[in-house]
Amino acid sequence: MNECLSYDDVLLIPQYSNIKSRSEVDTGIALDKDNYFNIPIITSPMDTITEDAMAIAIGKLGGLGVIHRYNDIGIQAEMVQSTRQNLPIDIPIAAAIGITGDFKERAFELCKAGASILCLDVAHGHHILMKESLEELKGEFGSTIHLMAGNIASKE
Repeated sequence: MNECLSYDDVLLIPQYSNIKSRSEVDTGIALDKDNYFNIPIITSPMDTITEDAMAIAIGKLGGLGVIHRYNDIGIQAEMVQSTRQNLPIDIPIAAAIGITGDFKERAFELCKAGASILCLDVAHGHHILMKESLEELKGEFGSTIHLMAGNIASKE
């Protein structure tokens, strides 16, 4: 039999705080100087999680939805466009690309559609193809787009 824990089995011991009101707390997160989010939530770029409806919903709440890449480029670009028309222009739109195959073509189309953040979506980001893809995209886009590399599990 597997051991399970329930609510009463776990206690987080609070530390002393000098915060007097929740209004003093900022739970936001900055990806860089141009991309700040009110809540530290970024959705997974999975086809069962983030399409345009989720990206719009999480964007309205102050987080970031990363639109998945498991379709053809045109369909993903349409989802980015739909998200762009339904969110204020100052809210960033993120979309996933791979690191092989059509990743550069996909990157250009998604940027044309309104994406301002590209997530290089790969299971193991500590990899030569990730490094080469990042260098190639940085050469193409410079600092006009935020590149997010994932999945990264270690500092190295």
